[in-house]
Amino acid sequence: MTGPDSPVRDVMSRGAISVDEKLTLRSLAAVLTELDIGVALVAAPDGSVSVASERDVVRALADGADPDEVWVADVTSQDLVLAEPEETIVDVADRMSSELVRHVAVVARGVVVGVVSARDLLPALTDHARAAQ
Repeated sequence: MTGPDSPVRDVMSRGAISVDEKLTLRSLAAVLTELDIGVALVAAPDGSVSVASERDVVRALADGADPDEVWVADVTSQDLVLAEPEETIVDVADRMSSELVRHVAVVARGVVVGVVSARDLLPALTDHARAAQ
């Protein structure tokens, strides 16, 4: 059974979807919808990696952005929150809570090997809590 002390690699999504920073918001929304994911990594020409989430799209639209004229690069979050595959589920959940994020990139030896979301972590935490009752 996966629990709070299990490694985050047990619940992360393997690999990570990457999109071009010159994608429009409409195209990003289509990718996220088609793949049923909440976040995509964005690699910049300088080698830096950022993240673009469904929340970034919604915020931009709420601020009046034209989804066909605003680019992913204009809305990405530069502060990528990272975890290692062996970190525990509870430690990663705690980091998500303190950083106010819903997605964390899982990195092994400097390479993104997956993404973990709050949706991935909650079942392990709630199942453990129920079993302890």
